[in-house]
Amino acid sequence: MKILFLNASPRIKSYTAMTMRLIKENIRSDHTVEWVDVNSLNIKPCQSCLKCRPNKECILPLDDGHKVAKMIYDADALVIGSPTYFGNITGPLKTLIDRSLTAFEEIDANGLEMPIPIHKGQKAAIITACNIPAPMSSLPTQGAGALSAMQVAINAGGYDLVGSIMIDGAAALSELPEKIMDKAKNIAIALT
Repeated sequence: MKILFLNASPRIKSYTAMTMRLIKENIRSDHTVEWVDVNSLNIKPCQSCLKCRPNKECILPLDDGHKVAKMIYDADALVIGSPTYFGNITGPLKTLIDRSLTAFEEIDANGLEMPIPIHKGQKAAIITACNIPAPMSSLPTQGAGALSAMQVAINAGGYDLVGSIMIDGAAALSELPEKIMDKAKNIAIALT
């Protein structure tokens, strides 16, 4: 099984990245793990030209968007993590998801049929760190909004969401809370 991690945190030691690494470290060794730091990618924004339909390939000049879209398409499970920025995911992650539309779902040439999820039954998890403490972090304008944005991509692909983590009040933390570490380990088990 190939598990793809899409880390959208720009900071290596962020709570989002630390939580994702903890999940990664707890994946059994008989599985293949791929890690992508989204902020290091060179991706042009989607032009909404719809030329990726029906041939399923973006017509923009080759960049990292093509490469990662193929990785998403080929993966058996997906873990997406992003810090919360104004109640949403980071800009680079949003750009990657926009450019990877056909790695998540098949769409007919005219866009008249309902999209068909490509990853039906495969597993996924989502993670965010929000600087606002609970219960405010659960507002759609805070951490819940970032989780919701990632959930849209997961739903489009037809994945089964095996877990989500919101790290509340991240700015005031000095270390990853024990309950978050336990959730991360449980997600690793659920993914495999």
